[in-house]
Amino acid sequence: MIAAFAVGLALAGVLSAVPALAQNQHSFVSSFGNDANACTLTAPCRHLQAALMATISGGEIAILNTAGYNGGTTVTISHAVSIVNPGGFEAAIAPPSGGTGIIINAGPNDAVSLRGLSIDGAGVGATGIQFNTGASLTIENCIVRHMTNDGIDFLSTTPTSALTVSNSLVADNTNDGILLQPTGSATAVFNRVEANNNGLNGIFAYGGASAGTNTINATVSDSVAAGNGSVGFQSFTLSGTAPTSVMLFHSVAANNGFGVGTQGVGGAATLRIANSTLTGNSHGWLASDGIVDSYGDNYIDGNGSNIGSLTPISKQ
Repeated sequence: MIAAFAVGLALAGVLSAVPALAQNQHSFVSSFGNDANACTLTAPCRHLQAALMATISGGEIAILNTAGYNGGTTVTISHAVSIVNPGGFEAAIAPPSGGTGIIINAGPNDAVSLRGLSIDGAGVGATGIQFNTGASLTIENCIVRHMTNDGIDFLSTTPTSALTVSNSLVADNTNDGILLQPTGSATAVFNRVEANNNGLNGIFAYGGASAGTNTINATVSDSVAAGNGSVGFQSFTLSGTAPTSVMLFHSVAANNGFGVGTQGVGGAATLRIANSTLTGNSHGWLASDGIVDSYGDNYIDGNGSNIGSLTPISKQ
């Protein structure tokens, strides 16, 4: 009887050191938290992974103060959740060497939202944010930079999915700033996004990984792609794969290899430009098999030679 009582006390001690799983609608993390806590406002957790385990699907995790919140490991999100930094401090994510800061492997109906995060690869992290599965990803007020691969990879294998990025900076990454490369159909909206000084493309919509029965459509507004080694804004697909289009409105492509570009057999890649500026690029535009349409109200000047033709189209 005494032995059984002692075992019970020992077990209770172990259980008390583990946070409750998936119980909170609202969870909290803080620099003074502890991952053995319940992740509540009065007893916050220290790292995001512990808070994710304690938060129900559709719940929210709030970050309470300035700190690093991944503990040197990848943050893996497997259900619908919002991670929110209300502002006024830095919520840092440092991807592990050769790894990813945040990976989303959520369910087909799950919406994931990230707000106010600073993800810095420090020249060793491979990717800032990688979306593999889920219904949608919303990124707001985030900074993603200094990755050895891409800043943001949207590689959704969900049949239909959506990406929204707003008020965010994606810069100084070795390859692409933002890569939209689903295997199904996808829509994307980029509003007030800066994609600067990336080794390859600023914002790259690629349909070559998706079947020809799917479509990939991206809209970019009030955004800037500057100093990228290849193309500022690009729409690209392959023969027999998903038709891919990018609509560029009230945006700037400056000091890139190409300001804007399309590549796609038979016109399956399209990029439309309205009320936008292309300047200081080595080439203003690239229209290689794809189509670059202009509504005639753009400011295109101060670039090097262009490749392919700009197609004028009328407003409706």
